[in-house]
Amino acid sequence: MPNTLTPKPALTAVLALAFSGVTISAAPAANTVEIDSRIIMRQTFPAFHGKVKSHNEACVDNRLVKVFKKKRSGGRKLLGKTHTDEEGKWEVIVDPLSSGVYRAIVKQRSEGTAGTTFVCLRDKSKRAVVD
Repeated sequence: MPNTLTPKPALTAVLALAFSGVTISAAPAANTVEIDSRIIMRQTFPAFHGKVKSHNEACVDNRLVKVFKKKRSGGRKLLGKTHTDEEGKWEVIVDPLSSGVYRAIVKQRSEGTAGTTFVCLRDKSKRAVVD
């Protein structure tokens, strides 16, 4: 008699394999620490500038900030990018400044030390409307 799997044992084997894969891949994530970040954008001269804030100082320094203008078609246009200083301050000069809706985004950043990955989370500023 040939050795074949019936549908029920085959399904059980596939599910067991799938769950074991999830368990193996989820194990390293147990050492991930997510840290909130907040970006503030000001519209006064120089346009645009602001600050990235976090309760963890490592999530403030050298963060990538991008400034976008919303397009009428629904997309967005990158106007400039920069990195924050040690205090979280940043600025992107937009000249000439035209009317529209603007927003700044601070990108997510991950750093690992001693088996733990620290993730500084992404954030978007409030929309700034320029008439």
